[in-house]
Amino acid sequence: MKTILAYSAAALAVFTGAAYAEPGVSKDTIKLGSYLPLQSGLAAGATQMKEGTEAYFKWVNDNGGVNGRKIEWIVENDSYNPQQTVAVVKKLVDRDDVFAVVSTLGTVTNLAVLPFLAQRGVPVINPAGGHLNLNKPKDKNVFGILPLSSEIGESMADYALNKLGAKKIAIFFQNDQFGKDQRDGAVEYLKKKNMAPAAEASYVPADVDVSAQVIALRQAQPDAVLLAVIPKHGSLFMKEAQKLGWKPKVVGHNTMADPVVTDLAGDALEGIYVNLMTAVDSMNTPQVKQANEILAKYSPKTKPGYYPYLGMAGAKIFVDGAKKAGTDLTRSKLIKALEDMKHIETGLVPPLEWSATYHGGPLKFGYATWEGGKLKVLQGW
Repeated sequence: MKTILAYSAAALAVFTGAAYAEPGVSKDTIKLGSYLPLQSGLAAGATQMKEGTEAYFKWVNDNGGVNGRKIEWIVENDSYNPQQTVAVVKKLVDRDDVFAVVSTLGTVTNLAVLPFLAQRGVPVINPAGGHLNLNKPKDKNVFGILPLSSEIGESMADYALNKLGAKKIAIFFQNDQFGKDQRDGAVEYLKKKNMAPAAEASYVPADVDVSAQVIALRQAQPDAVLLAVIPKHGSLFMKEAQKLGWKPKVVGHNTMADPVVTDLAGDALEGIYVNLMTAVDSMNTPQVKQANEILAKYSPKTKPGYYPYLGMAGAKIFVDGAKKAGTDLTRSKLIKALEDMKHIETGLVPPLEWSATYHGGPLKFGYATWEGGKLKVLQGW
């Protein structure tokens, strides 16, 4: 599945020379790429991420583009299959000639192609996932905007223990790098407190029933449960717990702030606490208001939330960096411009502090709770 955002218009600035040696850069366009699991257990989130990113690029194009150039964003489906990711990335780089990769999704899929993209020197902005190589990258061409999954798990365990007063903590996690890194961070934090999880249970994205896992965790009688999950399975967990009349305190990954969970879980969400590493639509800031207006105009069926904001944050950072790099846009100039931006405030993710030696995500988190079908922010960045 492929979506191409292309807008042809006369360049608003005058460029000299008929040819541009840099891949993906022409007189009036900048060609970008992405790979998203649009046909997989992560399809709902991937689709929203695509819609948010597309909406932002449409808005940029309608407002003059980047130094006169319009953005063409080519999205390939990788089905959350690393082998497929390798194939589509080679297509994007070798056939489509993309200048950079912006706003992708999937820990294992991103990890599968980082060596190839580093070898080719292709800038990668916002490879969304939870691994060290994505969120505190060593590769010069990679810029992560999310925290480490282990740090998220540590933060959720700390919140359950110190803010919610939990004495026994259980963990429900996705059985891949995304979920296991969060689980490991929580376990390490508890270990420092001379504690261990009261119980653990896992699932894989293809699972359609988590009732056995909920029953198993309930038997351990924890007073708090950490959810290292995607929206579908976090919602299944909450609905199963509601059926059983089981009401532990629940602290969930930021994915549980996504508006889709209200459709999937309904009032079973009431009272769940959510770790925030992206904005929520109830935040009353100029950046969030602008993001909501852009979504309303260019993707009106997309509800503001985790995945659209995450995609938009990557798109915004690329645009700001490319503008700063100037009209003679090259990959090396983009990388230097991003490093020179230092303190980056998108308003859609916590502040970033990039430099020539650090291309990683933030260390600050917020927290919110679902209350009456809406997210109430309890702690900001």
